[in-house]
Amino acid sequence: MKTMLRLAAVLLSGTTVLTAAQAFAQQQIDEPRLDPIFGEKRPSPTVDRPRVTSDDEFDQDKKWRPLRDFVGVFTFLAPSNTDLSIGVGPEYRPDYFGSDDFEWRADPEVYVKFRNFVFLDNDGADIALFGFSGFSFGPSIRLVGDRDEDDNPALTGLGDIDHTFEVGGFAATKFVDRFLFRAKIRKGVVGGHDGLSVDAAGTFLLFRYGRVSTSVSGNATWIGDSYADTYFSVTPAQSAASGLPVYDAGRGIRDVGGSLNAYINIMKRWSLNPYVSYRYILPEFANTPIIETYGDQNQYIAGFHIMREFNFKWRD
Repeated sequence: MKTMLRLAAVLLSGTTVLTAAQAFAQQQIDEPRLDPIFGEKRPSPTVDRPRVTSDDEFDQDKKWRPLRDFVGVFTFLAPSNTDLSIGVGPEYRPDYFGSDDFEWRADPEVYVKFRNFVFLDNDGADIALFGFSGFSFGPSIRLVGDRDEDDNPALTGLGDIDHTFEVGGFAATKFVDRFLFRAKIRKGVVGGHDGLSVDAAGTFLLFRYGRVSTSVSGNATWIGDSYADTYFSVTPAQSAASGLPVYDAGRGIRDVGGSLNAYINIMKRWSLNPYVSYRYILPEFANTPIIETYGDQNQYIAGFHIMREFNFKWRD
């Protein structure tokens, strides 16, 4: 309808009118020939076949959006036209970062995409203020969980660390339709710490077959002095209360690791998202008595989410 109105306007203005085929080709001139996620060749343009809009969220929307799918693993795996996904599932993980005691807990998951501008997942919220040629950047915020003495007897005497609200920025790029790289720098401004952290991650989409998608990721985290002091240092007062030796942690790369993720569509609007991840804590931080005495520098997490997806049609 919009195309017909534009053609009619040109005709009324006395300007030469393009043929329907020429007009359609002009509309498609900026679209890539490959699907933005899976690398499949686009069907040849035709004006005889009308565009059909499906209500099934698992039908991929072929319209090109330069900022689509750049935030993280979940955006790579979820259907590209998903606007909101919520879910929950069991997760088996250390009871605090660096612990060798594991626990089962319910892990909620929320993923939001609004007009390829605001993205929210389990790594915080990113706002894509700028983007071009597969590259995008803008502000990033995150809420970091707390650490209480009651979480584990090994933390007795170290004091509680409150939730922390972090702000900063991100940059991300996606290329060859299967690779994604992102970097985020954030600083604690309210709550448990006021330190700086830098996260870098790369994701590779392994394959998609039918209703199954899988990907692998690698990641690394660098932290500053204040961040390290909050979570890894042992002050003289903490030493007296806990019995642990005094330890002064410095800035550096905290950990490196990777993950394997899958996304399985099990029915309309429902999906299963199993995952497993591993992190290796580097010696500078693994040598803190908090980890060396009671913990483990090898950190594993495994679990899955049952997801419910919602779609909203936004009108321009």
